[in-house]
Amino acid sequence: MPYRAGNSMTNEKTRKLDQRQNGMTLIEVLVALTIALVILIAIGTAYLNSTNLARQRENQSELNEPASIVQRLLQHDLSLAGYVDIFDFDISGQPQAASLFNPGNAKLSNLYQRVPEAAALEAPLTQFFPGLLPVFGCDGAMTGTPNAIMIAGTAAPACGAANATQQSLQIAFQAAPSATANPIKSLLSPNAATGEGRDCNQQGIAPAGAKIIINRYFVQTSTDTINELYCAGSGNNIPQPLARGVEEFVLRYQTAQPGVAAALGNTVPAAGGAQSQYVNAATVAASALGWANVSAVEVCMVSATATTSGSAASGTAALQPFRPTCRRDNNGNFLADVARNAGDNRLWKRFTSVTTLRNAIYSSPN
Repeated sequence: MPYRAGNSMTNEKTRKLDQRQNGMTLIEVLVALTIALVILIAIGTAYLNSTNLARQRENQSELNEPASIVQRLLQHDLSLAGYVDIFDFDISGQPQAASLFNPGNAKLSNLYQRVPEAAALEAPLTQFFPGLLPVFGCDGAMTGTPNAIMIAGTAAPACGAANATQQSLQIAFQAAPSATANPIKSLLSPNAATGEGRDCNQQGIAPAGAKIIINRYFVQTSTDTINELYCAGSGNNIPQPLARGVEEFVLRYQTAQPGVAAALGNTVPAAGGAQSQYVNAATVAASALGWANVSAVEVCMVSATATTSGSAASGTAALQPFRPTCRRDNNGNFLADVARNAGDNRLWKRFTSVTTLRNAIYSSPN
């Protein structure tokens, strides 16, 4: 019996010793490492996805904010296109209203009736600045500069080579009163603090004593080969970039139906009874009434962010394999998106807006 008791005690000690010496098996170690690795991969993936999403949101802001600013600026200028302060005095010292509302002048009367004539119809603004139109566009580049037009005192609008995706728009309006003393006027004197009476680049009116602003918008390649939307104001000959990454700037114009010349006492259709389909600049220039019959302008821009790198860039390219375009078919529908160029990882977006030329007298139906 004692021997058995000792043997039992020995077996118990051996069993406990074996338990203390037993560690994790190789399989257990591998399972633990696998679980840890899966957790680390999940954490890393979540971090990368969060970083990429934040970067893509930053890219969207990079696109949306400059485009919104440009659209507001364009809408502001277009709403003023052709504006003339009728309470201001003209060069003869008479209220400008007397020069515009002259029933004895058949040409001036036709500004409101808008009947096609042999010569292109002039706008009210043109009566005070020879050749200058409230809105003038080109299906490509535009020659000369707004400052040169102001210095010369006359305008001879002309277009350069056509371009399907990079076009030009010029807008003109009265922005300051004349130098003649006049207690009754609608406009304030130019002010650097408020921006009143200054061009799109916040430059003062030139030459001294002038009262007209001319702003011209177009796409130009900067020194680092990135396309930007520029504005050339009439204040000087130095254009300034407004929005970076604008690859396409395409314009279309809506024109109003002309009126019919009426015999005394007869009633005939007045101008502006219907609007035409949007057309390009060349079609407007070749029409019977020309640029003085434009009643609205459609602006289309396609912008891209700066080139990015890393997984955020490749993720953007994977989500957006094609980029939008402003080009349209003959029915006015946008053409299908186009494939990206090799190595292009930028985020692309198209912006469109339509602005009615409310301050151009000829744009209102008679």
